[in-house]
Amino acid sequence: MQVCSVLPLLLPADEQFKLYDGFMNIKGESYRLRIELPMGNGVNEASLAEARVECDWRLSQLLEGSVDVVKQRLKLSSSLSSFLVEFKAIAESCISTSAARDCHQSLRLPPKLFSRIVEEIEALGWEKLNFVDPSFSSLQLVAQDEARRSHPLTVHFDSNYPTVAPRCTVDLPVAFDLRWSAKDGCLREIYRQFIEVLKSYAEFWQLMDEIDSSVWVLEPEQPNRSAVLRRIAISSSMSVQIEVDARQPRSLPAIQLLGAAQAVSPLRECLNRNLDNWDVKQSILDNLTVLLGVEFPAKATSKKEEFHVACGICYAYRLDDAAPTEVCADDRCKQPFHHLCLYEWLRTLPTSRVSFNVIFGTCPYCEQPITVKMAG
Repeated sequence: MQVCSVLPLLLPADEQFKLYDGFMNIKGESYRLRIELPMGNGVNEASLAEARVECDWRLSQLLEGSVDVVKQRLKLSSSLSSFLVEFKAIAESCISTSAARDCHQSLRLPPKLFSRIVEEIEALGWEKLNFVDPSFSSLQLVAQDEARRSHPLTVHFDSNYPTVAPRCTVDLPVAFDLRWSAKDGCLREIYRQFIEVLKSYAEFWQLMDEIDSSVWVLEPEQPNRSAVLRRIAISSSMSVQIEVDARQPRSLPAIQLLGAAQAVSPLRECLNRNLDNWDVKQSILDNLTVLLGVEFPAKATSKKEEFHVACGICYAYRLDDAAPTEVCADDRCKQPFHHLCLYEWLRTLPTSRVSFNVIFGTCPYCEQPITVKMAG
């Protein structure tokens, strides 16, 4: 079993296959995942005990009570692929358990708590309430930032509220660290702290909104307010992926060029030459234009369909939420493929050969040379 067949969006980030970075999709939600394998320990060796697993704060919260189980499975798994199968199953179980716990809790809220919650809603203002669960175990508030962007805040109550702090679900790039006091804690205080957090990310959202409104963002297709990644179309065969630091959004982001090696190489050289020209006073989009020496296709003068080219093997754009990232280097072809599709295609051809974790073969369309990194 290959890593890409378990988690198609978790891709190798180095030539040694020691670092994997990407996403894990569970129940319709995407969670960031990063795995670093110890040097000298291949993915198929017996012990992965020294591997480092990092995930986004939402998944970390859900796995909080299962850390020891994850460590045990990591130690006992025979390969990275087998660990990922178990890790995904553990995460799915934690998400289901969390939902069941919330449902069970709603059945045991004391009557006095209902009255308290209603009083706190009145003190805050009913206009800020989006919805409330019939059992009053949770409710959702909506706040607007200075640019009038709307931000939902879902509050889940414990039966011992306010002695026990409520759990908050938000759409933010980092966890919402609620400071809670049983004496002064209430919905107004939660809302006040939420507004303060929104102010701290105003510049981040302004810069990301400029990207989303001006150029074609291929991934995520519908960015939420927690998304720090953007894959921006450069041409039908090339794109650039950036990861922005939400706390310092004007600083140099992590930049990855995607596309055929022959086409990407000049842009990568230009990027390396111009890295020192990053100007924190300029927008992310203006800086990328300078660093890469390209003009991004604008929404006003192009159509997204020009860049949403389907895979030449499975004839779909999405494969388990993964978009085509491998592109034929021949200028007359430039046909894109899903990494998994191209990998499976080339490894079945008797004429293909393998060297240093790279499969060399021919393009299914134009029969010109094409390569793809082997899945981990």
